[in-house]
Amino acid sequence: MNYEPLIQKAKKEIDNGFNKMGRKIDNPSFLEKYLIVSTLKAVKLSDAIVFLCKNDFNNESLIILRSLIEHSVNMHWIIKDNTKEKLSNYISDLEKINYGERWTDVDLSKRLEYLGFKNRDYYDFVIKFTYSHAHVNAKALDWKEVIKIDGLKAETFSDQAIYSIVAQMLCHVLKSLDMNFNGFFSSYSDIWKEIKVDKSSLRNKIEEMVEKLNSER
Repeated sequence: MNYEPLIQKAKKEIDNGFNKMGRKIDNPSFLEKYLIVSTLKAVKLSDAIVFLCKNDFNNESLIILRSLIEHSVNMHWIIKDNTKEKLSNYISDLEKINYGERWTDVDLSKRLEYLGFKNRDYYDFVIKFTYSHAHVNAKALDWKEVIKIDGLKAETFSDQAIYSIVAQMLCHVLKSLDMNFNGFFSSYSDIWKEIKVDKSSLRNKIEEMVEKLNSER
């Protein structure tokens, strides 16, 4: 399946939602300002990922994909409940001299679980893999250039696999917007139904890759 149209559809639904609202919010609250700038950030991250994949930088796009995942999950997690407290903790980073300090004691795996990710497959084989690329761990190196192992080919993360996750995260953005701006961004559920992230296939690919690499040592 080609997932790029779903990314474009999600972006269009974001734009349509703001059109329905008249593209103007009178006296926006701080939460609404946060949702708007966070949506803009998510769209820009998505555009950057698609641009890199179209230019054969799939693995390099995983670094940005990791940021998109956490950013989108943060939006949904903040708006779901206890919003005032969570947003206050998140925004406190603006008041600190050193940016990037931990703003919540609830780690990403727990945030994912709270939002409906029922097991750790997604975290273990998507989040951790993108994390490896962000930190240039051994798993992220381009071993296929020096070791001829099928499991180490660049197709470990195809553009469509990446696009499916991008579309999924944009749905979290849409749902976050809809939870605050009631009914204007409700199309996220239709898009979600079209997305299939094959976690079992991903698990098998990565375990096979690690097994073959270990056998070459």
